[in-house]
Amino acid sequence: MTRDEQFIALEKAARTMHDVHIINETADSITIRFKNDEGIGTVRRYALFPGIFLDFNDIETSSFPRLKGEIIQGFKINFCVDGRCEVKTSDGIYIFLEAEDISFSNLAVSGDFSFPYGRYHGIELHIYDSAFKQAPVPLFDIFSINLMDICKKYCPASKSFIARTGEEMKSVFLSMSAIIPECKSDYLRLKVIELLFLLMHIEKPDEKERRYFFTLGQIKIAKQVMNIISADLSKHYSVEKLAEQFSISPSSLNKYFYGVFGESIPSFLRGRRMNKAAEYLEKGKHQILDIALMMGYENASKFAAVFKAAKGESPLEYRRRHINST
Repeated sequence: MTRDEQFIALEKAARTMHDVHIINETADSITIRFKNDEGIGTVRRYALFPGIFLDFNDIETSSFPRLKGEIIQGFKINFCVDGRCEVKTSDGIYIFLEAEDISFSNLAVSGDFSFPYGRYHGIELHIYDSAFKQAPVPLFDIFSINLMDICKKYCPASKSFIARTGEEMKSVFLSMSAIIPECKSDYLRLKVIELLFLLMHIEKPDEKERRYFFTLGQIKIAKQVMNIISADLSKHYSVEKLAEQFSISPSSLNKYFYGVFGESIPSFLRGRRMNKAAEYLEKGKHQILDIALMMGYENASKFAAVFKAAKGESPLEYRRRHINST
């Protein structure tokens, strides 16, 4: 697949949806943006080698549409920098990626992308079928890089594989974001060669615990519970009572929730409370005791202790710092 074929396909796919726009295009890159009421998602795609493309995904919303008509056949390597991503593959399995996870898949995506945290930053390498069918890039031969061997190593049975990223590969991915405007694409080509070299020659990491595979029904339960506990942050919730509403055991509910959101129900609720409290403190319109009560704490001292553990400073210090900075 040439750069033009891929970009033309991406352009056509983008034009089928009114919320998706092409905001920049060069000889070897294209940037699309999706905007809805919940936020913005941006994808920057670079054409690096024949049939090989690199995406930078910067998402600040809860979902991003699958672009209908986009060319999808091939092998994908996805590194999660930050946030959390949920995606359904063509075999009906839901996969969840969290920070420092790396996934390998030759399965197509089925349905839209979902982001339980409302944000996601990741880097994705696409190796399309055409890259396997043509003569290898000369540099690949020099470094003994065989794309088919990599694909077979990480997806031997056409199944998705997820692992924690080792320090070597993590360093390569993070360095890809270095800002070198004049030679960005050439720099990325070198980093992709380095990445492929590592994939060829380092030991395959242990697969991550398979808690990232869930049914649609299990995912819906987790998301319904998230909506329940987020609706009124002053309320206290028992995992046992929540589980009863869905006729499942507390351990099952904990498993579903952790699988989708990457943390326990108490931890998730505490994070929501502290983030909301921080918003109130920044605005300066409420007394600290009132904020504590709105977040479900009976007294300001208990609230202050939890807030400091989460944010690194007391509510009063946090408020003063933000008011003084405005």
